[in-house]
Amino acid sequence: MSEASKTDHRTRVAAERRERMRARLAETALAIFAEKGVGASVIQDVIATAGVSQGTFYNYFRTNEELLLAVAEELSNELIDAIERTVSQYEDPAERIAMGVRLYLYKARAFPLFASFVVQTGLHLASPNNLIYEYVPQHLEAGFASGRFQRMPMEVAVDLIGGQALMAIARLEAGGAAEDYPEWVVATLLRALGVAQMDAQRIAFEPLQPVAIPEDSLVARATIRANTLVG
Repeated sequence: MSEASKTDHRTRVAAERRERMRARLAETALAIFAEKGVGASVIQDVIATAGVSQGTFYNYFRTNEELLLAVAEELSNELIDAIERTVSQYEDPAERIAMGVRLYLYKARAFPLFASFVVQTGLHLASPNNLIYEYVPQHLEAGFASGRFQRMPMEVAVDLIGGQALMAIARLEAGGAAEDYPEWVVATLLRALGVAQMDAQRIAFEPLQPVAIPEDSLVARATIRANTLVG
């Protein structure tokens, strides 16, 4: 093996080891947040539970807020990835956007712990690491190209969807929202994108598609843990 190959191999192994440690710390934090609440300070608990030194921990996360955001991003991306597999079956980009947002909101309603993470991290969750910036622009561009959506700057359209979804989850987390609240949110989003009113409402109220959330997923495991502790 050449020196260059050896260097590449060592770099790859080090990166994989770092990623495993980061994932370990984030998952440990998730379990502790589930026990103590999303607003708790958990750094020392994570260090003790994960069995790492303070120096090791601070190589990955500098603050409690940074740790909270990492967990929220992982939960959100896990859910977005599952939703994308469902919405990709639709040819109409309006249906893909509508079903994706509805499923995201319904899962936030079904998993209050996830909703709490989203609300607590707020706009900080809108980072380049969030898969919304990988999937949503593709569906929007398809809508722009086909004339399904009114052409607008991509960042405006993405912020329209992401911002409305964030505010909708905050309302759902607070409680008291109507049962069909997600549908009306989606109908309004479609109208803002240029879809005709009757068409927007028809799409927004289509039968909801199932999304399989594996029993070993982060959000499912953390919710079970939180419910067990409450019970």
